[in-house]
Amino acid sequence: MYHFIINPHSCTGKGLHTWHQIKAELDRLSVPYESYLTTHPGHGKELAEHLFTQHAGILKVVIVGGDGTLNEIINGIPDMERAHIGYIPAGSSNDLGRSLGLSKNPIANLTRILNSSSLHLMDIGLASTQDGKLQNRFLVSSGLGYDAYVCVEALRSPLKTFLNHLRLGKLTYIIIAIMQLFARPFMEGMISADGSEFKHYKKLLLITSMIQKYEGGGMKMSPSADPNDGKLSICFVHGLSKLRILTLLPFLLFGKHTGFNGVETFDCEELRVKLTTPHAIHLDGECPGRYNEVTVTCLPNKIQLLQ
Repeated sequence: MYHFIINPHSCTGKGLHTWHQIKAELDRLSVPYESYLTTHPGHGKELAEHLFTQHAGILKVVIVGGDGTLNEIINGIPDMERAHIGYIPAGSSNDLGRSLGLSKNPIANLTRILNSSSLHLMDIGLASTQDGKLQNRFLVSSGLGYDAYVCVEALRSPLKTFLNHLRLGKLTYIIIAIMQLFARPFMEGMISADGSEFKHYKKLLLITSMIQKYEGGGMKMSPSADPNDGKLSICFVHGLSKLRILTLLPFLLFGKHTGFNGVETFDCEELRVKLTTPHAIHLDGECPGRYNEVTVTCLPNKIQLLQ
């Protein structure tokens, strides 16, 4: 039995269209399945919690939607060892699908899942605060500052809906990225990796923890990220003027930003950040709020993918 959780609203209705294609193929093949459509933000998490409460043992859960839908559901699964996850990308950014090299054809992805003979283990991340108010998993990336503000704006901007209708959703993040660069202040704070001494930085633009290579609709934030190495790939930018950062954005799109002055990259198992003031954080493009002290940890081989 397969349990399909679908976000019909992902990418301005692409999720529903994709589900209709998948449902027709499932019915043609007489595959046993149950389906659940999300109706509001956070519903994916609620459905996953309910599903694993009502059923015992291992469940095959197939997610149809974008990175945000996948993030909701992963955070609703109480015990990851009980979940065998299939993913059919149907969002506007699809950074996980891009990083894993998944097909853009939903039927090809369905066939891959149904014919899966093995599980692909993959790392995930966990972002948390000491008071427990934040305790969220992520599969693609988590970011503090600039990239989080881009996500906040993308989630509420009518521009995303308009460009999705034109099948130009990726442009949303590029346009908003340029606008937000000059709209948001820099951060100031301290960073520690794997228990090292905290180092202080001014004019921090962003602090990003990557599991996959891509975020933000195809920006190659961490070209060397490996989702099976048990480590976070960190990228943070500091000490640069906004005009200088603007000239670096094209390099960021293609993963050529590493090595520039003010761009720091390294791998670690745990990252601790203490900012002087709270700033927005995103997890796979979902934005739960603003925080000034966050710990990000890699959880090795935590998710089991039907590949």
